[in-house]
Amino acid sequence: MNLYHIQSNVHGINRVASFLEDNYIGIAWSGTGDLEHTPPERWKEQLVQNDRLDESELAGTLATLHTFVNLMQDGDYVLISDDEWTYVGDIGDYYYDDSAGSEEDLICHRRGVTWLGRIPLAELNDKVQALQNDSSILAKFEYPISQAQLDRGLAVSVAAEATNPPSTRVDEATIQTALHVLREALHSEEEELRIRAATAILQFAKQ
Repeated sequence: MNLYHIQSNVHGINRVASFLEDNYIGIAWSGTGDLEHTPPERWKEQLVQNDRLDESELAGTLATLHTFVNLMQDGDYVLISDDEWTYVGDIGDYYYDDSAGSEEDLICHRRGVTWLGRIPLAELNDKVQALQNDSSILAKFEYPISQAQLDRGLAVSVAAEATNPPSTRVDEATIQTALHVLREALHSEEEELRIRAATAILQFAKQ
């Protein structure tokens, strides 16, 4: 499992609100088409044709696209930031969407995200702050994810309300037992388990 930071300014516009509301992250270069169905050897050709990048820009863009489409995996974590908060998300699959926006501001390359919570910038440790200060469009955390210590401040849920109706088949005793298991998981040595337990409890509290 890996952790990434992605820049939220796309086409000169801050997209934090859109990323949070619509549960995704995204990058530009719409002229390449759906990269899941485009052989990697054609990416360069399409970037040169549609975006007119020089050699240095081309190399960086190809690396970013490769990371976003191929290296990121379902279940990895991503961070985005505004002036006060860092938002933590669980990454989903890649998809291509050119249905909204003009050609100049399309964000077609996307990954679904389940937003787990937000952490005040001041509470991030030095390693995570360095990740966020990386000027790359997409940067990978180069340490074990446990060293990010994200669970320390993951206290304010920004996850969307559950759309499924509550089950009438689960009795109160079972619910309390499940909550007890989640509370125990909050003290696990595995950070991923602690984060998922915290997210489940916060989502239950919002119902």
